[in-house]
Amino acid sequence: MHSVLELDPGLMKKRNWFKAAVERRQDWTKKARIDYRFYFGDQWEEADRQALKKQKRPAITINRVRPLINLVSGYQRLNRYEPDFLPRTANDLELCKVRKGITKYIMDSSKYDREESRVFLDSAISGLGWFEVGYDFDYHAMDGKAFIKRASPFDIYLDPECREPDLSDAEYICRAKWVSKADLIRTYPEKQTEIEGFAQRYDKDEDAEEVDFEPLWYSQARKKARLVEIWYKERTMKVYYQVGLGQVVPKEELQPGMPPLRSFRIPQTEIRCAVILADVELEDIPSPYKHGRFPFAPFYAYYLGEEEEDPAGIVRDLQDPQRELNKHRSQLLHLINTMANKGWFLRKGQPLVKKQLETAGSSPGVVVEYDNEAPQQFDTTQIPSSFAALDKQGSEDFKNISGVNEAMMGTEVGSSASGKAIALKQRQAVTQLAGLFDNLRETKELVLQLLWGGPGAAGIVPQYYTEQMTFRIIGENGKQDFTTINQPQFAGYDLLGNAITQTLNDLSVGEFDIVIADTAATPTQRTEQFYALLEMVQKGIQIPPDMIIEASDLPQKEELKQRLQQQQQQAMLMQQQQAMAAQNRAGPQPGAPPVRSPTQTLGSAM
Repeated sequence: MHSVLELDPGLMKKRNWFKAAVERRQDWTKKARIDYRFYFGDQWEEADRQALKKQKRPAITINRVRPLINLVSGYQRLNRYEPDFLPRTANDLELCKVRKGITKYIMDSSKYDREESRVFLDSAISGLGWFEVGYDFDYHAMDGKAFIKRASPFDIYLDPECREPDLSDAEYICRAKWVSKADLIRTYPEKQTEIEGFAQRYDKDEDAEEVDFEPLWYSQARKKARLVEIWYKERTMKVYYQVGLGQVVPKEELQPGMPPLRSFRIPQTEIRCAVILADVELEDIPSPYKHGRFPFAPFYAYYLGEEEEDPAGIVRDLQDPQRELNKHRSQLLHLINTMANKGWFLRKGQPLVKKQLETAGSSPGVVVEYDNEAPQQFDTTQIPSSFAALDKQGSEDFKNISGVNEAMMGTEVGSSASGKAIALKQRQAVTQLAGLFDNLRETKELVLQLLWGGPGAAGIVPQYYTEQMTFRIIGENGKQDFTTINQPQFAGYDLLGNAITQTLNDLSVGEFDIVIADTAATPTQRTEQFYALLEMVQKGIQIPPDMIIEASDLPQKEELKQRLQQQQQQAMLMQQQQAMAAQNRAGPQPGAPPVRSPTQTLGSAM
């Protein structure tokens, strides 16, 4: 048994934080593991399986959960939406375009689409998925890059008092992993003595602290320790000085010769990161990020934030219909298997006939000799009709509970159904799942806020991307573009003849709002919009040709738009010339202004 009474109070508080978070999440962990089991097809309780085995009955699985989840996941993959940056002033317009390009570069380098789909699948199955957003520095290359990646929902432990999906009311968040002693020493060589002492203590004695019969800090079976990374808020008061009219500096930036007018204290919240190993604290440092947030973004499927509520996904409500389906299908298969081995009615006192029926009574063409009354068979040739009704009801239950109907599945709705009726059914299914995709959009906005930060709190990109860099950005249809940030540019000379430079595409300046645009980002959506525009044209509605080209996925649509614009300008010029020639032939009208050629008109405008 390990005593923790003499530990440092700060370390004791962190240990208690983690234990409270683990205890609060136990109910969700149990349910989530069952959710994943159902998705992967492990849908029988062991007691039920053994009972059927003892009765020599089959335990079959007809997994309808996975196709439904895969369908919803496929819908998400085919309906992605691009992030966008809206400028607050006209001067920020070009810089917002650069930000959008840099964001696309980071997402492409992080394989964001793949990571987003993995997080979405986590949430659809168990109710909760996690993104980690950070900066990875490579000391060999002396360079780094921002990253966005999935974090396992079973590794993250949240403050039990947190209710907000953006973690704004959380005091701490933990990430825990089981690691070997060798890995610990390789990561923290300066703590080798403490790590080896910890391993010796826990190898010899049992872990005194358990949660639901699971060791909290050390697993003797696996010979691994639990490394806990705790991101927490530390609240302090910071001293500021007013040194001039509207000029305020923190105490540490006060310079000699700057007599302060007055001082005042302002509450501050600092994010720190501690790494602990049971009774050993390996490090406790300020967060490397200036945005003042935890570097994680949760994605909840269905969750309101109530105290006794656990996040739930689509699978949670499909478990009972799936169990019912498996059991009545197993029973049906048992009946089919035993129909050939029909039961017999036999008068007592015929042991030889009984033995013949037991050994060969279900064999085709069996011949049984008897002396007195002939044996009679049970009539088991008909399968009860209730099985068909149960199967049909089960199919309806899956569609009603999940919200995925025949139209969304792409199966036949009925030969008499019109295209409008099918579209309406598809829209009905999408409406039932709309909350799921709205939550994903909010999570994506939170990811972008971690990348870019806000007023007075620089995100990862403006914090780390401060040097001149050139990015290759791949746009639509594989088109490549190059963007250079933080580029010094000559801007003239001052009154003393000194050269003035300005920074082009400085990501640390400018104001903007982050939104998830409604513009379709996948070929499926764009094709649907393209054909909708063509249908409007066929009905006589006037649609500008450049708008139709923009909605298409043609590989050279920008060149087509430019040529179309040139043709329109040439046509307008020809019309003006023809009108001028016709008016000249007719002669000037009394009181009419002189006709000027297009060239004269353009020249006077210049």
